[in-house]
Amino acid sequence: MTQQIKDQMQHGLLRRIGDWLPVIVIALLSTIVMSGYWTGNSGEVIHPAHGGVPLKLSSDPAITRSLNNLLQVASKNGSARIIVGLRTSFEPEGKLTENGVALQRKNIAEIQLLVLNKISSSKQSLATTKLFSLIPFMALEVTPSELKGLINLTEVTSIEEDRVAKASDAQSVAVTGASAAWNLGYSGGGSGTGQTIAILDSGVDSNHPFLTGKVIAEACYSTNNVNDGATSVCPGGATHSTAVGSAMPYAGNCSPGSCDHGTVVAGIAAGTNATFSGIAKDATLIAIQVFSRFDSVSNCGSTTPCALTYTSDQILGLQQVYALSSTFHIAAVNMSLGAGQFFNQSTCDASNASIKAIIDTLRSVNIPTITASGNDGYTSSMAAPACLSSAISVGATFDLASYNNNCAGNNLGISNVDAILCESDSAAFLNLLAPGAEITSSIPGGAYQAWYGTSMAAPQVAGAWAIMKQKNTNLTIVAGLNALTSTGVPITDPRNNITKPRIQIDAALTAFQ
Repeated sequence: MTQQIKDQMQHGLLRRIGDWLPVIVIALLSTIVMSGYWTGNSGEVIHPAHGGVPLKLSSDPAITRSLNNLLQVASKNGSARIIVGLRTSFEPEGKLTENGVALQRKNIAEIQLLVLNKISSSKQSLATTKLFSLIPFMALEVTPSELKGLINLTEVTSIEEDRVAKASDAQSVAVTGASAAWNLGYSGGGSGTGQTIAILDSGVDSNHPFLTGKVIAEACYSTNNVNDGATSVCPGGATHSTAVGSAMPYAGNCSPGSCDHGTVVAGIAAGTNATFSGIAKDATLIAIQVFSRFDSVSNCGSTTPCALTYTSDQILGLQQVYALSSTFHIAAVNMSLGAGQFFNQSTCDASNASIKAIIDTLRSVNIPTITASGNDGYTSSMAAPACLSSAISVGATFDLASYNNNCAGNNLGISNVDAILCESDSAAFLNLLAPGAEITSSIPGGAYQAWYGTSMAAPQVAGAWAIMKQKNTNLTIVAGLNALTSTGVPITDPRNNITKPRIQIDAALTAFQ
């Protein structure tokens, strides 16, 4: 670690990297006179965790295999991007008292400093280090020797790849019952009035007529990384911004067409015009750009450049959602993106502990994270973050008949309404289904286009959540999911014979007070 970082951290003068370091500094200053113990909501005394064994001594073959893979990457490229879990007591902040929140943030900052001090190297610079203030994790770019050092530290509980994810790529409001929900008698007519949906994606064109006046807050978290061929798409090449316009899809150097996705997703969730609308047509939006531009064949495949997103930038985006939760009535977060393949939730949770921790933190303040199941045609597995036990996963169905439904190795013939989309990932632990095939929505520049994929299904559920939260602002995540599950239309996937509910919003509104 450079002396610059050491000096700045030790004197509390770290400048902003994203919007998370000021929170660390505030926590340190506000708790300087507090003791090393605090009391949680249940009254128990909680203190920083001690003990533990280094990852090097783990007997778990999955951990050993993952670490060996990371060491190979670091040796081949000279460095590897990782997210490090740190050994300190942790509870999602919604479960803590005000003092507990302040001390937990202080403890997280201190363990981050301790571990950074133990892996001294010039590689740890301000440009590559991301310290998360709400969860005991940090993202680093490490050399092989630094990685070996981390593996030997008792303060380190997990090391995962800072994975790169992709977007999970005629209106469906009639099929889902959204238009019927708009006409219900309670205040606002069931259209999402007073509720906000956070869209973590490739940016949102707030100037689009479909989204006029919708975007009430913006942010951008994007990465520069030479080894991956990644460059930031934030305005001016910055790696973080919360300025007005920071989430515009082409305010930075995103290549033409690569950052259309987020505007499509936003329109499905909450767009509206005189002709047609998204699901929660009167809801507002928080637009958070979390993608980066990639110019490497190894990451993009044959089509370069492309837009992909690091897990670490997604975490920063989710932290920003949490920071805004005291200002706006945030009904849900939408993440129509994913990476990897996971056959069960326990493996998924363990392999993606960092983003699960921040999703849990949002869940603790009653904000669900709605995720696209993935578009690889899997029939017994899903991508992350959809596979996480605390996320809400959504697969895709058709809302139109007579379309080709053969793809991803799944030959399902010609579509009918409510047919499973051939590329939609499915597993026993999938939560919901929603229309995701041939959904017309906004694209940057003022035009409209029909898209398909689980990316289009997830914002239907996010919009549904805004409508449900309008009816009952105190609706819990469990109650909301139960309402959508119990009243949904059962659809059996012919690929695996698994039956899941396709959301029926007007019916769901009758399942709770």
